[in-house]
Amino acid sequence: MSALPRHVALVSRSKTIDFSHISAVAAALNKQVVRDFGPSWNITATVDSFQDLKHVPVDYWPVVVLDKLSDPTAGGYHQTKNGEPFSVVLASEFPLAASHETLEMLADPFGRRTVAGSPPPNSPAPVNGFTRVAYLVEVCDPCEADNFSYTINGVPVSDFITPQYYDPVVSSSVNYSFTGAIKQPHQVLEGGYISFSDPATGKWYQIFVQDGQTTVQELGTKDFRSMPIREATDEAARKFRMKHPRKQHERKVVAAAAAMSGRAAGIEEALERL
Repeated sequence: MSALPRHVALVSRSKTIDFSHISAVAAALNKQVVRDFGPSWNITATVDSFQDLKHVPVDYWPVVVLDKLSDPTAGGYHQTKNGEPFSVVLASEFPLAASHETLEMLADPFGRRTVAGSPPPNSPAPVNGFTRVAYLVEVCDPCEADNFSYTINGVPVSDFITPQYYDPVVSSSVNYSFTGAIKQPHQVLEGGYISFSDPATGKWYQIFVQDGQTTVQELGTKDFRSMPIREATDEAARKFRMKHPRKQHERKVVAAAAAMSGRAAGIEEALERL
């Protein structure tokens, strides 16, 4: 594990997501990070809830829940003018998006980490003509659709790729995502996408898989001195999805509320006897 732990703060500025809800989700995300994500990515981290931003310690990276944004493409990863990372999640996409943003910020806090590899399988032109690309490390994007999520404490959390996702060849003994939904390196699942550059030209591209169709979006060459790569790719992905909305798919949710409520009643009964 890394010597210095990383810390994420979950904060709601939404009128519909109260502190008890934020705290329950933070507990689920903390379990996801400690039990599932951390060992896979060799990262030590915590996730905690806070009433507001002014109570967040200075060494925590905030994930802030809002009801709306003046710019609908502005959700996702950002940095302050001092270069400190934070993420924005809409209440309508909570809690799954909070899991997504938390894991991606922990894997690449400053939004610039890349890994070389072959292009995604079955890519359309011009990507199918590339020999190598540089993938932006975004650990949830290829499997981000909610039907690939899993639950912790009754809270839906995002699937995520493992470091083996960047392996050069496929192996039957390897998990390329935590749930096993991804079956080979560089695969993008239905409802997911991936961002990468062509090292030969410096041009950036994104591949989206939606409703059984694979689409390439060319972003061109970018000057990332004033904006992290991930901030630009998040914005580009949201613009693409606004123009090309995905059909609604059945959401996989497993509720644990009944078990949690029953346990709480048992503890309340025991407290009454004290």
